[in-house]
Amino acid sequence: MVRMRKRKDVQKYAAFAVVVMAASLLLGFRPCKAKEKVHTYKEGFTYQKLTDEVIERIKGKSYKEDAEIPLGRLRYLRMLYVDFKGNVKSGEMIVNRKIARRTLKVFYRLYQIGYPIQRMRLVDDYGADDETSMAANNTSAFNYRKIAGTDKLSNHSQGLAIDINPKINPYITSKGIAPANSRRYKEREVSKCRGKYKDYMIHKGDEVYKIFKKYGFSWGGNWKHAKDYQHFEYV
Repeated sequence: MVRMRKRKDVQKYAAFAVVVMAASLLLGFRPCKAKEKVHTYKEGFTYQKLTDEVIERIKGKSYKEDAEIPLGRLRYLRMLYVDFKGNVKSGEMIVNRKIARRTLKVFYRLYQIGYPIQRMRLVDDYGADDETSMAANNTSAFNYRKIAGTDKLSNHSQGLAIDINPKINPYITSKGIAPANSRRYKEREVSKCRGKYKDYMIHKGDEVYKIFKKYGFSWGGNWKHAKDYQHFEYV
């Protein structure tokens, strides 16, 4: 009799739970999703899958409706950096899951040597407009877009490329320079450059170049038909 009573109690509570769940759904409530696991490389340097909040920020902006890369292939990073005033800031970036951890390693080393970065925000804060983000000297990565002046998708579309301090490390071709407000930094020789932050320009063989190269990135400053001094991509 005792066992039978317990079984009836279990059935009663199970039925009650079903009724409560059904009522909750009708009222618009949804079970809370478990928080995405945050992976830490060093204190202040983390990555995780994209949260609902981040997805909401990028949909229709850097993540276009026709994007052919699944959201699950991207990772959201938080990283410390030193800004141009010497203050320690926390920045954000989205990259491909393939390079999430190695990107943390790169920027941790940049943080250790004190290489200054003006700002590090998702390109979506600039409407996912590449020119606007570059003009603000914003360091960023993922943006589902084509290479300027072509029909070919950029490696930024796969989250495999990073642009660092783009205003002082511009993209230069025979057709012009981007961003437009970076003309002073077209002159790459420090002694001749008139830019205020000329000492932060990236050059082949310097510490920034060596750190990116160590972790498997190639540099746009080595390209033959154009020079993309801000651009590092993982191949």
